[in-house]
Amino acid sequence: MEETNDDDKNCNNIVFDVKLVKGSDPILIEGDDEDNECNGYPPGYNKIFECVYPPEEWTENGKKWRRVASTESADRHQVLVLSESLKFNLKYWNAMMHGVCPVRRELFTQCFNELIRQVCVNSIEQGELLIKIRNQYTQSIIDHKRYYESGLIFRIKRASLNDNKNEMVKKDLHDLEDQQIELRKQLSEANVKYKRLEINIKKELNNLKDAHQHELNFFNRNHKALKDQLVMILSMNT
Repeated sequence: MEETNDDDKNCNNIVFDVKLVKGSDPILIEGDDEDNECNGYPPGYNKIFECVYPPEEWTENGKKWRRVASTESADRHQVLVLSESLKFNLKYWNAMMHGVCPVRRELFTQCFNELIRQVCVNSIEQGELLIKIRNQYTQSIIDHKRYYESGLIFRIKRASLNDNKNEMVKKDLHDLEDQQIELRKQLSEANVKYKRLEINIKKELNNLKDAHQHELNFFNRNHKALKDQLVMILSMNT
């Protein structure tokens, strides 16, 4: 196993090559001295073992080898060795005992797979039941992770929408302030025009008033002159 970042407490950059599941001795499947009595698998092997230890195959010196899960039964000593190996690897790889830790989960998963292998050696049915339990537990973790990621994405989108709304509100407020300034400018210009128009109207009214008064005085003088002439004519006839 290679650790690429010792300070990464989340253990996201760790690649395991530790195998707590016991494998068989290498079996020659292609070569000069291959033994086909077991068809490339150890005695008592069942396909169910592949659920805890996928077969490994490689070529070396022109010969093809295979390693699968061991079919040897486990005694009390091997169980104790497995327990000590688990404790050693947990400590060696600084696995966190609390919270989410991929290292701890991987090591315990391998330990559980080894226990399943040991059970399968004696009872395939019990091993299948343990595999179902393991798969259900793994699926539950995947579902919880998916729900968490979905909720996290939703919160991020919600926060992004809120940020966008805030930006839109700020933009609208800025636009309204600009409109308010423009309207105030237009109002000021309208007031100036109104005052100018009011002065011009007053001047025109005064001019009309003076013209009418002048015309009225003219008519009054003519009326008085005509009246005086009429009185004089009437007095001369009498």
